[in-house]
Amino acid sequence: MGGKKKANTSKNWSLAGEPVCSTPLSPSEERAFKEPISSLRYATAQMRKNTPDTFQNGEAMKQGEKAARASLGFFFKYFGGKYQRQDIASALAKVAALPGPIVDHCNWSSCYMLGAALWLLDYVEREELWEELVPLLPPELDEEIDYSTPDVDDLSYSRDHMLGLMKVFIERKGEQRQAFRKVWDLVDKRTVVRLKDEFKDALLDYFDRYLEVCTRVKPPAGPDGGGAAPMLSQPSLSDPFGINALDRCQDFNPARDHADMWFLMNTMMLIGKSPEKVRGTLYFRRSSELLQGFQVQDPYMICAAYLLLERDSDVLANLNALTVSVLVCAERHLPWGADEAYSYADTSEEGVPDLSLRYAYHSREGAYEEVLPDPNIEEGELLSEGQLFYLATGYALPRDQAPSSCLKGWFMEQGVPEGRAEALAWGAWFASYVDDLRMQGPESFGIPDDFDDFLKSLDEELSELAGELEAETEDNAAKAAELSRQLKESRKALHEAEQGMRRLQEQLQALESDALRDRAELSQLRETLFILRSKEGQPEEISESEIEFPWQTKRRIVAFGGHDTWRKAIRPMLPGVRFFDRELLPDVNAIRGADVVWIQSNAISHKFYYRVIDTVRKENIPVRYFGSASARKCAEQLVLDEMAAAE
Repeated sequence: MGGKKKANTSKNWSLAGEPVCSTPLSPSEERAFKEPISSLRYATAQMRKNTPDTFQNGEAMKQGEKAARASLGFFFKYFGGKYQRQDIASALAKVAALPGPIVDHCNWSSCYMLGAALWLLDYVEREELWEELVPLLPPELDEEIDYSTPDVDDLSYSRDHMLGLMKVFIERKGEQRQAFRKVWDLVDKRTVVRLKDEFKDALLDYFDRYLEVCTRVKPPAGPDGGGAAPMLSQPSLSDPFGINALDRCQDFNPARDHADMWFLMNTMMLIGKSPEKVRGTLYFRRSSELLQGFQVQDPYMICAAYLLLERDSDVLANLNALTVSVLVCAERHLPWGADEAYSYADTSEEGVPDLSLRYAYHSREGAYEEVLPDPNIEEGELLSEGQLFYLATGYALPRDQAPSSCLKGWFMEQGVPEGRAEALAWGAWFASYVDDLRMQGPESFGIPDDFDDFLKSLDEELSELAGELEAETEDNAAKAAELSRQLKESRKALHEAEQGMRRLQEQLQALESDALRDRAELSQLRETLFILRSKEGQPEEISESEIEFPWQTKRRIVAFGGHDTWRKAIRPMLPGVRFFDRELLPDVNAIRGADVVWIQSNAISHKFYYRVIDTVRKENIPVRYFGSASARKCAEQLVLDEMAAAE
């Protein structure tokens, strides 16, 4: 009878992707695990009777209990040298079974879902997966989701992309179920493991702090030498700590007498609060120190990791209060985690930039060369701040404004060091002048808008022709009847053709994603093939080092793509070539009038690229691709191509 309880292995669980299963418990460990669950389950049942709209998480409590039981072996092993197994079992049972609207927060919080969306967009941008992602996003945005999502302008992505992913995340258990799984299938396995490990590390950090509160933070001894008041096995609806049942203890204080549960239930409300607020709520200094020390390094990654863990039914996504404590901590670290901004600071004030020539120029080689290629400036030549800013960004500073010193002072009042506060003020000022350029999805295919007009005009022409034929063949009733029949059949055929074209339009839209992938593959093949062949046609007798710049081209040449610094470096070498900034869509007329079109593919958006390629295909204009990131080498490549064409 004193043997260990047989483990229930009815469900296969994983923890951060690694398989786990229930572990046998001794009778004392089993009691330590079951008693808090029974107590909290009773309290939740009572609350559900009176507030059904808030407490509908009975199933979540059962799921949390199963997840906690399956993960006990892992927690025993991880914390075995620091805490007793019985204490670990009791603490894990409490965090997994704590009632409340915890699951609803995980299901609907737009705060963490926006963080997850931005992490995923960063990953897609880094891995160049836009062709795969865009077809998975909903074609229409949801106004309710837009309203509930923090009003954030991201410097890298459009709000349409963010809201599209938000809809996939929020409706991940409904209409967007398949899209949700396909979106996360874009993430490689190594990154998935890293995401889950990041969440696991944060959860273990918090649980370690909670275990210390459970085992080492104790209330002072009472007059009778006793410690904390025991939690009743069946607390009432409004009295989960048994306050009313302890009338004999007039100074009962749940923050003091049940420090562990108080710590657990207040974590989500106290993360990021002032030390005074935390200490005043948690009562014990050690409890407040433990909570204030709980931080996460990458909140975006934590938010994304939760959705992956939930997708895979991982135990880390089913430990209720423990899971949500980690998630809320990540939310609190996000830029919009403190409060949503409804008004913004004035980032500038009256002033002029520093135009005095007082900074000696020093050339940079090696690691700096790719980031900021050396301009044609002599060593030691004096430059102004405005000139340095222009060399770095290509922008001229405003002539009548300067960064707000008031905003800088505000940053410093928040505790930001002076140098960093000034940098933040400059960044805020400059960001207010920059257009918010965002990559949009490629244009959809479609039937010309004037197709209906074409059918109508064709029908009118046929009617007129039939009328003329009828006038000419008045004496031949049989022929007129035949023509009339043919006219009716033609009209019927036209009607069927119109319906067929409309169906074709729907099919073309459905094939959009496949076409985008095909076009991307063709562009890569075209670029690779040209780079391989471009060197074959170079005259051997001409040395690249003998080319003198600037070089005046004979043919009309336009060039697209390339980073801003690359264009600034190559323009003086090739004054006859028209280089288009990557921020502006190409001028179709300029392309049509060109003899050759050159493309620098290392910095060009898909929308920009396809517009250029579509035009050159229609006009049958030769296309060349720059084969290097160096402006000098690209200029030499273009000159050699011009020489070969002249021969």
